[in-house]
Amino acid sequence: MEDSNAYTTISAWALAVSWTLKAEGVSAESVFEEAGLDLAEQQKNPAGRIPVQNMTRLWNASVKATGNPAFGLKVSEHVHAMHFKALGMLTVTSESVAKAFEKIISYYSLVSDSVIIDLQYQPDVIGFSINENEGVEISLSAIDAFFSVILKYCQNMMGNVKVVRAVDMKRPTPDSFQPWQEFYGCPIRFNQVSNVLWLERALLEQPSIHYDEKMALANEHAVQDYLRSMNAHTWVHKCKLNIQFASDNEPPTLASLAKKFKLSERTLARKLKEEGASFSQVLQEKKQEVACYYLTQTTESIVNIALNLGFNDTSNFNRAFQRWFQMTPSEYRQTHRSPED
Repeated sequence: MEDSNAYTTISAWALAVSWTLKAEGVSAESVFEEAGLDLAEQQKNPAGRIPVQNMTRLWNASVKATGNPAFGLKVSEHVHAMHFKALGMLTVTSESVAKAFEKIISYYSLVSDSVIIDLQYQPDVIGFSINENEGVEISLSAIDAFFSVILKYCQNMMGNVKVVRAVDMKRPTPDSFQPWQEFYGCPIRFNQVSNVLWLERALLEQPSIHYDEKMALANEHAVQDYLRSMNAHTWVHKCKLNIQFASDNEPPTLASLAKKFKLSERTLARKLKEEGASFSQVLQEKKQEVACYYLTQTTESIVNIALNLGFNDTSNFNRAFQRWFQMTPSEYRQTHRSPED
């Protein structure tokens, strides 16, 4: 079982909860205090991170304070794309809703890394699933909120069309399922093995009038920057910290890193994918960073740099470096050398 203390969610979720509580006439400050959170602190940094245990307590405390088991469904009334920063804007500028969903799958750890989100493709529907990571407690209301936000996004992008075919939920059948029935307007199946929002595929794949290739690319870069800024909370960062190069050592591999983190290769690969990366990409970026450091900060020979980075000879290193930076290592060293050198 993995350590649930490492999981976090973006503070924007908590702020949406506070606005929903106030709309329901409930003191948000006292509910936050019960969950071990300071509302004022969250308001100062909406892009910050909250431990998932505190967020789960906040959801549960909100349900208790409002007396509404379907509290999570109301949160979508107070959530907008911009609340999830560049990821929200990336979904708005994507080619289609289906493509936007693929971006969410790639980068959802920006919103919360405590869950597993996936897409299930069938001929006429696409299933958007969200389930908790093993060993992590996720509030039922968090699932309701996420699904309600996804539905609101679809409606904003496509108009008030009937896009949901059915909803599967792991939660037990509530005493009254009318709130869910009214919200989704389709068959709701409780006590299921997975939480899945089944959506009309043809509608999701229609071209979006909001598509903007340049804006989408800029937003995607911003998402990647944010994920990297999470530092210890990102697996990309953890992997980079633990990749070491030396000519007399075995080259770093996904297997060796997974063993160090006490994870399976498959799990580590999935965690990297959730952050929009792969081991090969992380390894290449680390090679680039190390190469640039030794070329500009040391007098190490290019031959030794190449061998330490795992290249068989300087020719292979030169070709790779030119592909990365459009110049040779020697040219890079000359161009970026400090004046006193």
